Amino acid sequence: MSLVEIRDHALWIKHIHENEPLREKLSTLAGGSLVELEVDGFRGMWKKMDDGKDGRPTPGIKAVGKARNHWHGLQVDRGELVTIRDIRSVTLDF
Repeated sequence: MSLVEIRDHALWIKHIHENEPLREKLSTLAGGSLVELEVDGFRGMWKKMDDGKDGRPTPGIKAVGKARNHWHGLQVDRGELVTIRDIRSVTLDF
């Protein structure tokens, strides 16, 4: 079972435990890419954070929409571990 530590309003990739393939996948996503994850039993969309001003990738993702409400609601339990599971990546064509 994969776990992630609740540490911030962003989900920092380094806080994902016991799932190196998921950490690698999220780390290699381009800024702005979307991925569907199940966190603490709640399925929702997450967006890879944009690269920093210096061009380095930001190693985190932010919840979008209803997933944001769920993740922010978990902040009262900072420091706790919850389950995380990869559902799918989403490619948007503009």
